[in-house]
Amino acid sequence: MMAVDAVGFALCWIGAYFLRASQNHWTSRPINEITPYLTVFPVIVMMGVLNAVIFGLYIHRRRLSSLNKPSTLLKAGYHWLLYIIVVAFLFKELDLGRSVIVLAGLLGFVYLYASRNLLRWLKTKALTAGLGKVRCAIVGTGDNAREVRDFLKRHPEVGFEIVGWVARSRDESGDAENLLGTVSELKEIVRAHHIEEVFLAIGNLDTSEQIRLVNEAEVTGVNVNVVSDLFDVMSEQRTVEEVGAYPVITLRDGQRPVYQRIMKSFLDFLLGSIGFVVWILCFHWWIALLIKGDSQGPVFFAQDRVGRNGRRFRIWKYRTMLTSAPTYAVAPTEEMDPRITRFGRWLRKTSLDELPQLLNVLRGDMSIVGPRPEMPFIVDQYEPWQRRRLDVKPGLTGLWQVIGRKNLPLHLNMQYDLYYIKNQSILLDIEILLRTIPAVLKGKGAF
Repeated sequence: MMAVDAVGFALCWIGAYFLRASQNHWTSRPINEITPYLTVFPVIVMMGVLNAVIFGLYIHRRRLSSLNKPSTLLKAGYHWLLYIIVVAFLFKELDLGRSVIVLAGLLGFVYLYASRNLLRWLKTKALTAGLGKVRCAIVGTGDNAREVRDFLKRHPEVGFEIVGWVARSRDESGDAENLLGTVSELKEIVRAHHIEEVFLAIGNLDTSEQIRLVNEAEVTGVNVNVVSDLFDVMSEQRTVEEVGAYPVITLRDGQRPVYQRIMKSFLDFLLGSIGFVVWILCFHWWIALLIKGDSQGPVFFAQDRVGRNGRRFRIWKYRTMLTSAPTYAVAPTEEMDPRITRFGRWLRKTSLDELPQLLNVLRGDMSIVGPRPEMPFIVDQYEPWQRRRLDVKPGLTGLWQVIGRKNLPLHLNMQYDLYYIKNQSILLDIEILLRTIPAVLKGKGAF
């Protein structure tokens, strides 16, 4: 990958020069000769590869979630641009064009994004075909353990082959298939079955027992993943301190700094305005005609939803269901739901039914990125911890739409929304927007 990246960054730098040179007839001052750009060429390429090293782009360890990859690539591309600016400053006598520098930075990000997604696609294809899978055992037979099993089975691309279960005791083994033994035999099980990774998913173990199990597994050289169902503490915005002999994890409240709130409001207005104009000019009229031609009833569908701090507002969508369908009911979780019209099924598959919500964004009821707005009858059933979902404005797109979509009902995707709230940032919003496009194009899990 280093060799490939060296070629990639070289093409970005030289390509930026020739792109700018091709515009000479449009500019008052033509670009200078290529010689100075070739002079700094080795330095620019070396800085690109070194930057990729710094941001861990050559570390290919398996991750259960690649959630942070686009934001990491965005940071890497931004820092490469900064390095080019520094090089241009240090070699001022070469008179490197500013347009070439900016173009190279943009091309660098595009290259990183395309190359890493291609690599990820190739690895996913190999893993789905069964190549290079990691043999793992799940310690536990309760709800946490079953959740881990279901996740790993739904996502073969993360690369784990479940060898079997390890129960707390023979009495607690239940109906677990492929039972390998009990926790007292963990070391022997790991060696006998060639286990490479362990998921520790027993929720009610005391501290000393957890530490013992982790130590026993690590002695055999396997990786240990400790599974927790405390979704409210799923935050990367944390620090580790010490109080006496004990480590203390400090979690931030997840609130955005003031400057990020201002930036998010500006982006909502900018993207909402652009999206509104494109929607009206390019989509609205033919969608409206097809809705009217497909079934009787209005073009739009309006419904009360619950927004930030529990405030109710009127949400707008294109009508995708028969007029006889109840106004307030749990959203469809399967493609052939009888309530959905023929054209409505396609609208929901492509998410074009959500376009009228750009009006809600411009009115300030919603944001471009955030949790989906929920219906009042579901919010009324929230437990106190679930009401954290109402701490931010709901969004047109969000984390569970690009990762979970509707493979689970909206109110069962709570952990995605809580993760977003605890880790909200402009970079995370940009990442979600980047992932929304392929998620919509694939139509995966959209009903």
